[in-house]
Amino acid sequence: MRITYTSPFRGARTTASKGVGLVVLWLCFMLAGGLRGQQCKKVHVSKVRSIFAIAPSPAGGDVLFYGSPSEMEGEIVTGNLFRLRLNETESDVVGVKSPGASNPPAPVWKPEGSVAYFETDRGIYQVSSAGTSPELLWKGSSEGMAISPDGFFVAFWRIEKGADTLVLYDLMKKSEARTWRIPDRFESDKTGWDIAFAPDGHGLYARTYDEAGNTPLKRFDITDGKITMVSASCSAVAESKDAVYFIAVSGAANSLRKIAPSTRGSILVAKDFHYDSLSKGGNPRWLTAQDNRTKEIVILDTKADTIRSIGKYDSAAVLPDGKLLLVSGSEIAVVDRSCNPTP
Repeated sequence: MRITYTSPFRGARTTASKGVGLVVLWLCFMLAGGLRGQQCKKVHVSKVRSIFAIAPSPAGGDVLFYGSPSEMEGEIVTGNLFRLRLNETESDVVGVKSPGASNPPAPVWKPEGSVAYFETDRGIYQVSSAGTSPELLWKGSSEGMAISPDGFFVAFWRIEKGADTLVLYDLMKKSEARTWRIPDRFESDKTGWDIAFAPDGHGLYARTYDEAGNTPLKRFDITDGKITMVSASCSAVAESKDAVYFIAVSGAANSLRKIAPSTRGSILVAKDFHYDSLSKGGNPRWLTAQDNRTKEIVILDTKADTIRSIGKYDSAAVLPDGKLLLVSGSEIAVVDRSCNPTP
């Protein structure tokens, strides 16, 4: 389908757009301090009521996301993959012909943006930025996904009865390079299968379900296979260009911490961090965090470790040039100058 961008500022002196348009209008004023130099665009995706797991390409101009004809309710959400192409005046939104997915992670892109990998209920597929038909890469039941800094490996969990296996998959050889089998001892519903590569590509960080009531964060050494405990309880983990960030849980309190190559162990970034998830977008400088109950989202600038609230949305991601993608229902808003990026 062909969709033309519309600006919520048109007619803003006399009328206010309903729903998402009004929220986007308010956001533009709040983030940019008014209309001067600010551009806001929005896209409506037809026949979709909820959008999730958005993944902007690091090359810009291309966004993958999952869309569902149903509203997001509860802990299980199913949908199909879509592609959004962005340019200055209009956009194409097309469905990607592939199997559906239940609770999928966001797709992951090679660093140069040439190929993306995404999860379905039948296995992991790959699709090129050129728009060719997806190809099945790995068949089976999986959860979570991350790609190495050099783009040569992906990591994911292979789900089996009684155990979960962390898989390091070689994209060139199309085979499993290393695996770690972890027993399943968790006594509640599992939510979140975050995986992050260390900036040097030599280690994996992942939450595990091998304890009855906690989800510890562990480091898996790619060279020797050693497993090291990082945090006794963790709710989310994501990597930036220079560090791995995670949300540590201690009783009813959460804190944001990071692991950098120059430090031993983790260091505190923010106390009383009232957010549940961490995710990256098209630029490794910025991460997004969300409070799942209130939907409030903040942007973490990892260059200075500063945190900035942007409001309440279903999800959000940062494009390579620092613009924001903000999702509410079936609407995707593109907000310019949102993070005031510096080269």
